[in-house]
Amino acid sequence: MPRPLKPLDPTKGPVEWFGAELRHHRLAKGLSQGDLGERVFVSGSEIGKIETAARRCPLDLARNLDQVLETGGVLERCWPLLKAESDKPSRESDSPAKSSFSIDDHPLLGEMLEPQPSAAPGASLDRRKFLVTSTGVFAGVAVPNGVESLLPIDLMTQVDQIAATCVQMSNQRSIGRADLTRLGAVHDLYQSIDYQYGGGLVFEKLNLIADASAAMLDGSCPDRLRPTLINTVAKLRLLAGWTGFDMCDHSSGQRHFAAAERLAVLAENTSLAAYVHYCQARQLQHLRHNRDAVEVLRLAQQRLDRQSTPGTRAVLDATIAPSLAALGDRDGADAALSRATDAFERMSHGDEPSWISWIDQAELAAQFGRVYRDFARQDRSFAEQAADWTRRAIDGFDEGMQRSSVLNQVGLCSAWFLAGEADAALEIGAGLLENAGQVHSARIKERIVNLGRDAQACAGRSDVDDFINEITTI
Repeated sequence: MPRPLKPLDPTKGPVEWFGAELRHHRLAKGLSQGDLGERVFVSGSEIGKIETAARRCPLDLARNLDQVLETGGVLERCWPLLKAESDKPSRESDSPAKSSFSIDDHPLLGEMLEPQPSAAPGASLDRRKFLVTSTGVFAGVAVPNGVESLLPIDLMTQVDQIAATCVQMSNQRSIGRADLTRLGAVHDLYQSIDYQYGGGLVFEKLNLIADASAAMLDGSCPDRLRPTLINTVAKLRLLAGWTGFDMCDHSSGQRHFAAAERLAVLAENTSLAAYVHYCQARQLQHLRHNRDAVEVLRLAQQRLDRQSTPGTRAVLDATIAPSLAALGDRDGADAALSRATDAFERMSHGDEPSWISWIDQAELAAQFGRVYRDFARQDRSFAEQAADWTRRAIDGFDEGMQRSSVLNQVGLCSAWFLAGEADAALEIGAGLLENAGQVHSARIKERIVNLGRDAQACAGRSDVDDFINEITTI
C-alpha cells in the first residue's frame, strides 16, 4: 500500500507554497513522483523532496516542470521567491503578525523590480510596485482559522494594492506584451487564492480588476496581441463570475459570465466558451434551475462538437447528470455518468485544454455522489451508494482542494441523513458547524443551511431537531 502523502501547509512561506503547487499540478495530471521525475530527467525522490519543502527547486527544473505539467508558467514565476527565501537571514522572531521579507535585500529581485517599459510605445507601469504586491501574496497566503489579523503579511492589503495597480493599468492608452504578462500573472494569483480558500478573499477586488481589464479592450494594442488580450480579459471576467457565484452574489456572477462568454466567442475560443457554460451551469444548479443548467450544458456540447476532447466530454456529461437526476430523469442521469466514465478513461491530460486540469477520479466520484443523493431523495435505497461515492471523493481530494473537500463533507452529511444514519450525519455536521468560518465561501454556508432539507428524514430525534435549528443561524 502506498504511503500517504505528507500534509503540506502552503501558508508557511514560498518554499512550502511552491511544493504544494507542484503537488497539485502533478496530481491533476495523474502522475506519480517517479513518472514526473522521468519526464523532467530527475529522480522521483527529487520531486518528493521539492514537494515537501526539503529541497528548493532549481530554475531550469521549474521551467521544465511548467512545460510538462502545463501550468502556464506559475512555477517559474514563483521561483525568484525561493531564491529570495534561501538568501534571507534567519528571522529574529517567528511572530505571525509580521514578516521580515525584504525585496530590496536580494539582488535578483531588485533587478526584476526595476521599472521597465512596456512593449507598446507610451505604455509603462511601475513594475516595482506591481511585483512587490504580487510577492506579498505568495509570501503571505495564510488564513489560519479564517482570521485575517493573524496573517504573516496582511493579505488583504496585498489584494488591495494589486487591484489598485490593475486599475492603474486600465488607464493606459497603449497595451503591450509586458502588460498582458502581468495581467495573466494577476489572474493566476487570484485563482490560486480562490481555489484554496474560497471567493471571499478576492471577490470585491477581483470585481474591480475584471472591470478594469475590460476597459483595456478600448485601448491601443498591436493586432498580433489583441487575441491574447481578449482571452486574458475573458478569463478574468470568468474568474470574477465564479467568485461572485461562490459568494452568492448571483447577479455579479451572471454579469461576468455573460461578458466572458461574449469575449470567448469573439476570440473564437470555443473551449473557453464551453468552460464559461460549465460555470454558468454550476451556478444554475446551485439555484435549482436544473432545466436551464441542462440547456446551457447542451449548448456547450454543441459548440464544441468536433473540437471536444475526452476531458471536455467527461466534464460536461458528469455535470449534466445531477441536473437530470434532480429532474427525475434517472435513465438520462445514468447514461450521462456512463458516458463521463468512458470519456474519463480515455483522457490524456497533455491533449486537454488547461481548464480540464482539475478533473480527476475524486471529481468524478463527487458527481456520482451528487446524482445518487438526488436518486435517494426519491428512493432512499440509493442513499448508501450516495454516501459511498461521496466518501471516495473526499478521500481523493488533496490538501489544496479545501473548498471541494468541505462541499463533499456537506454532501456526505446529507447522504447519511437520507440513509437514516443520524449518528453518522450528526458527527459530520458537528465538524461542519465548528469549522464553518474557515473557508471564505458563502456558497458553502448556504449548502450547510440546506442540510435541513435532508435532515428531515431523521427529524423527531431531539439532537437532529437541535442540529436543524442550529444550522439556520449560520
